[in-house]
Amino acid sequence: MNLIKNTIQYIGLCYLAFGMLSCDDGLDLIPPGEVSELIYWQQEKDARLAVNGIYVELDGPLMVKELDGVTDIGFRAPSGPGTLHDVSMGSFDPVNSAIGSQWDRYFRGVQRANNVLTNIHRIEQGDAELLARYEAEARFLRAFFYTQLSSLWGDVPLILEPLAVTDQVGRTPKTEVVDFVIAELDQIIQGNQLPLSYSQDIGRATLGAALALKARVAYRNERYAVARDAARAVMDLGIYELYPNYEELFHYAGQNSSEVIFDRQYTVGGNTYNAFSFSAASIGGGSVVEPIHNLFLKYGYKGPQNPDNPFENIDPRWSYTSYYTGQPIGSSTFNSLPDSPTPDRVRSTEFSTVHGYNLKKWVDYEADESNPNIGSINMILIRYADVLLMYAESKIELNEIDDSVYDAINRVRQRPTVEMPPITAGKSQEELRAIIRDERAVELAFEGLRLFDMNRWKIGEDKIGVVQGLYYLNEATGNWETISSGLNRNFRPERDYLWPIPQAEMEINDVITQNPNY
Repeated sequence: MNLIKNTIQYIGLCYLAFGMLSCDDGLDLIPPGEVSELIYWQQEKDARLAVNGIYVELDGPLMVKELDGVTDIGFRAPSGPGTLHDVSMGSFDPVNSAIGSQWDRYFRGVQRANNVLTNIHRIEQGDAELLARYEAEARFLRAFFYTQLSSLWGDVPLILEPLAVTDQVGRTPKTEVVDFVIAELDQIIQGNQLPLSYSQDIGRATLGAALALKARVAYRNERYAVARDAARAVMDLGIYELYPNYEELFHYAGQNSSEVIFDRQYTVGGNTYNAFSFSAASIGGGSVVEPIHNLFLKYGYKGPQNPDNPFENIDPRWSYTSYYTGQPIGSSTFNSLPDSPTPDRVRSTEFSTVHGYNLKKWVDYEADESNPNIGSINMILIRYADVLLMYAESKIELNEIDDSVYDAINRVRQRPTVEMPPITAGKSQEELRAIIRDERAVELAFEGLRLFDMNRWKIGEDKIGVVQGLYYLNEATGNWETISSGLNRNFRPERDYLWPIPQAEMEINDVITQNPNY
């Protein structure tokens, strides 16, 4: 049961884009690179293992938790050159290793998918329906990687067959890449090769995931009618619903719930990560990524706003997402004030918060306290709340404002454990644009989606300026103030809406070109 989770780590180490190479220490009797030609692609299980190897390249904590740290709602802490901190500050370049590693990973995924799609038809004996499903999974995963690639780099090489090491490929216009992704997903959807759900092997691609990914790629590229219809089709499946407990959705309790459409699966004994590493120093974290004051300002209130306590009556999602002074953390109380006696005192060590807040989302303290190094909460890549908000925004942009728009937004806002006041009818298109943008920020914070929203809305300049953090009462002055480290972020709209093609790629690929102004 759940074989994809149990084999994913082994396959990630052993499965190469050009075939299956031995992971044993003993003598290889078959020359490396020839294994797939001589003994592989004969059995059904060969296809299964190869497809599992593609799942290894899905986004993990860096592109889910950390990516929001380069936007206007978060901050990625400094930890040496070549990290997303440089992207956060607007000082990155083509040699940034964090950017380069994501480029490499996505194209490894593409290469692995192409290897499956090229060779799976060589299997002569096996369950034809199952093999067709494996093929559809490989095509879906390739579409996922190209959604990310085109969103981050724009024009990218569109590679549809395995490449030799010496092959060089130029860039395909982004519009053509998006056309390809949508066409691929349409064929998967219409071919009915992916199931609605799995009783075993949970985590594999489904029909709902293909529809939701189609909505996402269309939505990111302002093809709002396509996005509207794809999101509506997900809603009409009738199998997804909002998980009632927002906080627990990002704990073990919420894994594989009816809200999760597609995720990156982890499991103890297979693929794990340090569960607390991105969070507070007092629970062993390194404060890698932090919420900032600009995110706090986006949360509304479900009751009167108290000038003496700005955290009273605030949208509960703020308290589920962020650790702030006075909140329980583990067996103590979080305190990041400048005079705090705790490890969370702002800028007290290299592991403590830089601006006074820490990330609470994705932290299941009671479950992982004994050994955070084997954290295995799945990284949610697509969930139903996002689909509802994509549907609503697509309708708003098409100026098709009706009851279904308000219903989609309010279902998210009025989830049990959140229960924010409903948005009332009669709003203008501009008013609803502002509402949906803030709603996406607070609902989807630190899920790796904010950068794509900012790029699509062309609001990159919103992150410019000195980063402000914890909002606190300065007892010396009697005023509410924000903590700041003085770090000043930059954004160049003529350049920064696209990431640079990695310098290593530029040096080995004579036919590829760089993005503007790098």
